[in-house]
Amino acid sequence: MKGLLDLVKCEFWKLKRKKFVLFVIFSALLFPIPFTALVLKGNVGDLNAFDGLYDMLFCIAVPVMLPCILGIISAMLFYMERDNATLKNLMAIPVSAWKIATAKIIVLYFISLLFTCVTLFSAIIGGIIAGTDLGNIWNKLVIAVITAILYATGTLPIIIAIVKFNRSYIFAVILTFFYTMFGFSLAFTGQFTSENQVLKVLTSLLPTPVIYRWQASRMIGQGTTAFENWHPYFLKLEIVVFTVFILGGISYFAIIKIYKKQEGQV
Repeated sequence: MKGLLDLVKCEFWKLKRKKFVLFVIFSALLFPIPFTALVLKGNVGDLNAFDGLYDMLFCIAVPVMLPCILGIISAMLFYMERDNATLKNLMAIPVSAWKIATAKIIVLYFISLLFTCVTLFSAIIGGIIAGTDLGNIWNKLVIAVITAILYATGTLPIIIAIVKFNRSYIFAVILTFFYTMFGFSLAFTGQFTSENQVLKVLTSLLPTPVIYRWQASRMIGQGTTAFENWHPYFLKLEIVVFTVFILGGISYFAIIKIYKKQEGQV
């Protein structure tokens, strides 16, 4: 375990040189600005300003921004040894391939937690500016942590392709962007296309639509017309966790297997 933690520290040091973690924090702080403007104009229905801003950030901003950020960082993490020709040195120590790959994935979870916590902080700032009651912040912090873990796990399938093809950063960015927008489009329109059997299966299997079906159940108030219309589309958290982690677990072992194979080719 100590060796794995040391590898995690090394991955963070490598990212520190890239300065991308600072961009993650900056984007988490910058993205809420337009949503805060909507809140100040009162465009959040019956919700108070802080609740409205929080829901918009975690149901619209996070599903778009976080998978993209994690995909880009995963490309950085898995391509660094290739670019710097240092994988041979790691193999000579020796360090097992599964530990190296696992350390990189653990870093992704930390980055995901950082992003959602900074997003929550920015929502709090927006709520203070709007002069509204902040309510139960601890409950929102728990939701932010759960959201971070779910989206980090849900990003693992696309990392399979990033590691497998081992191409340029541009390829990884384009692939991640397509994966993110496809998942978000399904999530946002899934309730209206639930009669289509193919889309119905996809919104029940792909991570982003599955997570969104839980998030929407929290965002839409009970007793409203919208709640009645969306209710069949909602999923309970335990179902979401089970689905996302099954897919994430399969993806994790696939990543390890591919990375080990690449190790043998070094």
